[in-house]
Amino acid sequence: MVGLFGTLGTANKGLNVQQKALETSGHNIANANTAGYSRQRVNMAADNPYNLIGVGQVGTGVKISSITRVVDDFVIGNMRQETSSYHQYEQKSDILGQLEVIFNETPLHKGLSNNLSTYFDSWSKLGSNPEMDNAKTIVLENGNILTDAINHMAKQIDELSQNTLSILEKSALDFNGKLEQLDVINRQIYKVSNDGSIPNDLLDQRDIILEELATFTKLETSFDQYGRVSIKVDKQDVLTHNELKKISVVVGKDDKGNSLVSEGGDSLKPRATTTDKYEIGQILISDSKAATPEFKPLEMASGVSKGLQESLVEIDSRMTELNNFVFNLASAVNKIHSDAGDSIDFFTIGTDGNHALNIKVNEAIKKDPSLINTGEDLKGHEVGDGSRATAISKLKDTRLKYPTDFSTYDKKSMSFADEEGGLTFLGSFVDIVTKNGISKQQADNKVTSQEYLLSQLQQRRDSISGVNVNEEVTDVIRFQRAFQANSKVISVVSEMLDTLINRTGV
Repeated sequence: MVGLFGTLGTANKGLNVQQKALETSGHNIANANTAGYSRQRVNMAADNPYNLIGVGQVGTGVKISSITRVVDDFVIGNMRQETSSYHQYEQKSDILGQLEVIFNETPLHKGLSNNLSTYFDSWSKLGSNPEMDNAKTIVLENGNILTDAINHMAKQIDELSQNTLSILEKSALDFNGKLEQLDVINRQIYKVSNDGSIPNDLLDQRDIILEELATFTKLETSFDQYGRVSIKVDKQDVLTHNELKKISVVVGKDDKGNSLVSEGGDSLKPRATTTDKYEIGQILISDSKAATPEFKPLEMASGVSKGLQESLVEIDSRMTELNNFVFNLASAVNKIHSDAGDSIDFFTIGTDGNHALNIKVNEAIKKDPSLINTGEDLKGHEVGDGSRATAISKLKDTRLKYPTDFSTYDKKSMSFADEEGGLTFLGSFVDIVTKNGISKQQADNKVTSQEYLLSQLQQRRDSISGVNVNEEVTDVIRFQRAFQANSKVISVVSEMLDTLINRTGV
């Protein structure tokens, strides 16, 4: 269009474009404190000109070429990866910290180690006073205190293991829920993009959910031309444009040894079973629409899932070590007290391998402390002999491997030979606590380093995608001035048209 109406059209387009730019700046300012929001920018371009014969091309104003997010996909991808590593070690540090509290061994507070020392000291006092019934009662009571402390510790460790597994189960349920949300957003992104628009706010929501998913495990992501995301975990498709998989967790075993699976991480659903022998805590993947799912294992590289799996391994290792410690303690005391089975055992530990949960003072001794053997003569004919009680007290400093077969027991001396590379009972328990402390410290160090790295990446992201209110207000003023200038052009053209129509008689 040429002439004054062409100029009017040019100014009108200018008004509309500046108005959209103002709206975008207002949108940015409104979301200045919205988590995960990426500032948007209106990209303007000169509209198509028309040819004036003999003169050249004449401009027709401005148009909006696009409204885009200001993002750095490389930084966002790095943030997802490092977020996954951070949550792995944070979760592990938290669980091992709880395990540290259960052991309750600090410079200011001695838990089981103090009970252990008191128990052996009471045997030493009994060896010096074998005829005193009170001394036998003290041995019995200290034995009860020691076994109660071990039982309580074992129960707490078992509960911690179950709670850790429950957290893993719930995390899998959350992961599946977020996958479903992302699947819906993928379809919305496709619809908007297919209509020729850029779904900026939907893309922000997509990235937010991806970061939340990355807290569970490391993701392999790819994006199509529409902005839809596909996700792989351990090189297996979890989400594609046409398929949505489900994450499940192995939570136990049935009587036949088959793996019990919390399908989708939903604890309210009946447990599924698979004949494959998976470790408890193993993550599995299956078709979300299959009536009878076929489970496949996934190897977690990082994230909460990896941290919880590693914590379960640590807890299981500490429990095994505690059971070995209790087995050696009870068996060594029983070996001397019964003289290798010729008399009554002092402790009972059961036969299912859960020695720390089962250890008790023999019920017969609880009812009659006089059954405690103190001398070499198991029938107690030798008055004043406390050699057997003294021998038991010396176990405190005997070095054994864990577990051991007690083949070095000498009935004559009522003692065990020190085993090469062995530990005392106190040393063995301290070793358990120390291993947990080292693992906890390593996790803490990783958390600290990941926090620093994430803070650097967040600063980088904010510097690119974050809303700077001062800049936006400056843009608001700039667009306002341009809007006013275009309004002035319309006003001038209006006056010119009035002159042309009303004063020239045209």
